[in-house]
Amino acid sequence: MSKNTIKAPLMPVETLADTAKLPSWELAALRQATDWADGKQVTQSEFDTALNRLRTRPQGGGTI
Repeated sequence: MSKNTIKAPLMPVETLADTAKLPSWELAALRQATDWADGKQVTQSEFDTALNRLRTRPQGGGTI
């Protein structure tokens, strides 16, 4: 028997950033902090978690 699991859809980071109305500098900071390249696809949950970690990290905190 196989178990049917529903996986969250992957979306490009740029699309999620547009939806969240992120300014370009914050998207650049998010990419730098997470080492995400252009076109990287993540779930909404991964995006939200990374954005929250970026916004709440100490100044000069490096990668998240």
